[in-house]
Amino acid sequence: MGPIFTALLGKIVIILGFLATSTESVVSIPSRVHVEPVSSEAVRVDWTMAESLTQEEIKSYVIYYKSSSLASEETSVVIGSRREQWYTITGLEPFTDYTFCVAVVTDVMEFNRSAPVRTRTREADPLAPRNVIIWTMSSRQLRMTWEEPTRWNGPVGGYVISLKQVVITGGMTSLATVRVSNHTLNSHVFGNLQPDTRYEIYIRSHNGVHYSSPVRVRASTLKTENADIRRLYDPTKYSLSSEHYDFGADKVAVLVLLPVAALFTFGIVSLAYFRNKQQQEDTPEVAC
Repeated sequence: MGPIFTALLGKIVIILGFLATSTESVVSIPSRVHVEPVSSEAVRVDWTMAESLTQEEIKSYVIYYKSSSLASEETSVVIGSRREQWYTITGLEPFTDYTFCVAVVTDVMEFNRSAPVRTRTREADPLAPRNVIIWTMSSRQLRMTWEEPTRWNGPVGGYVISLKQVVITGGMTSLATVRVSNHTLNSHVFGNLQPDTRYEIYIRSHNGVHYSSPVRVRASTLKTENADIRRLYDPTKYSLSSEHYDFGADKVAVLVLLPVAALFTFGIVSLAYFRNKQQQEDTPEVAC
């Protein structure tokens, strides 16, 4: 009876100890964790504690957070014991999802973390468009191409493009402002312009809330309509991809392919002539 009673008593002690530890862990986990974005780079974390631990027993708090990116690593911030149970975390990325947990540390142990809370930082100014190029297409048209920004810092939006004419005095005259949505191949054509005129174009990206800093480019239209044909032989920044140009790709093909075809035909005829002449020279004369 003695050994059985001793073993049973030992199991009861183990169970009671486990229940006590579990209860203490549950009541010692920070509860009602609330995360509020305060800017595009900062959030405020608030929490409450059960009555089982006093301020004297709490050594510190630890806030764990991680962004939604798969490649990101978890970061922790240790906060000393304080009466105000809140902390502002800074240095975050704009318009990014983060998950936050809070744990309490005593002299004995660090208790389990709170339930995770997910939030998103606020929007910020997007980065400017990249590789902005202006193309002089004719005496009446300018074409702009660009690539989207590396970070939108908000929802994917579009672009605001402003066209200004440079006058003789050096000032600017605003002509048009257009909004363009984002595409895989971003471009826009300005038509009905004045020949031999200098223009300045500004482009900014926007995410629906904020705007980037502008990117400025300058270009001049060709002097006359006749210069449009000569423009074909200028190898710098010319494209045949747009269907909106007055000087279309079909005319370009004719002007380019006809000389090429003529040279090719001339080469074939010349080659046949020289081969025929060579054969005649190599053929021995037969005496009658």
